[in-house]
Amino acid sequence: MSNKLFCFDPAKYAAHFTEHGWVHIKAGVTEDFYRKMVAQVEESMKTKVMKEFAIGDKQQAMYEFPEGGDYVNELRQHVGGVVGLPAEELVFSERHVKAYDAGADPNPKAHKDRFASEFSVGLSVHVKDGSTLVLYPYDELDINPFNTSQQLRASFSPETAPEPRLAKARRVEINDAPRDVILFRGHKVWHLRANPALTTMLYLKMNALHCDPMGEDDKTDGFKQRTLAAAEAGDDELSKKVVQIGRRVDFFHRHYDRFWQEVPGVVLWGEKHFTLSEPEFKMLRAVDGKRTVADVIRATEAGSSLSLANVRRLARRGVLDLV
Repeated sequence: MSNKLFCFDPAKYAAHFTEHGWVHIKAGVTEDFYRKMVAQVEESMKTKVMKEFAIGDKQQAMYEFPEGGDYVNELRQHVGGVVGLPAEELVFSERHVKAYDAGADPNPKAHKDRFASEFSVGLSVHVKDGSTLVLYPYDELDINPFNTSQQLRASFSPETAPEPRLAKARRVEINDAPRDVILFRGHKVWHLRANPALTTMLYLKMNALHCDPMGEDDKTDGFKQRTLAAAEAGDDELSKKVVQIGRRVDFFHRHYDRFWQEVPGVVLWGEKHFTLSEPEFKMLRAVDGKRTVADVIRATEAGSSLSLANVRRLARRGVLDLV
């Protein structure tokens, strides 16, 4: 047994991905991993179904990689090789089995993946005859600003829904088969599974955005622990730390009540509103993942209203990561 996930050379597909934003790699999964994956997927659908992620006629379950291989790092290496990014910059943000019921709608509406799914990697497990993955990779490429596809769909009115525009867009239809790999820009590209009944996919999602709202990446806990330690360090040491938006941050917003009283805040995935001061809100807009704490404070308008105490408060809450 090889304990390898893939059996393709990423370099062969990099140019196509750069030009088109998607690749279809036939039989890109090793036979050994495919056998393990089929058994695991069937078990996951029995024991790890996530009712909160069920969408209509599609069920989802959490996937766990089998023991014995360095599968996550291999995934980073291959995805990085195709999309042209260093493997160490990629965050592993989702790992869901998606299985369609026998009575699934043959013509579902298209969707975009969550914001954190910059790169969606689909591994075909069971594909019913006539089932295809449909992509719209050349039109309507705004990034989904929400961390669920349902929120994006709910944000439309009948007048703003994408269907009339997609009807005129260039459509790519992929006839995949078991062991195939499909990689595309998930949070930008509208896509759907046509004739999906009895088709099962394993989707592995990644990004280079330091974004892991659901806490799936194996490095996220390490960032948290180092950040908490840095928050307790002396002023001089803290000032020199490079600061990033926390991996678990879902979104920032300004809340207005019915009297138009304004409350700036941040929401971490699955949590409630956390109120920010106006200087903190402005400081967060200056965070680019490259500047130090001291540089960000200096660059912030009204920076004199900020102190390292603000940075410590936000770091302890998970709003900031200190590298």
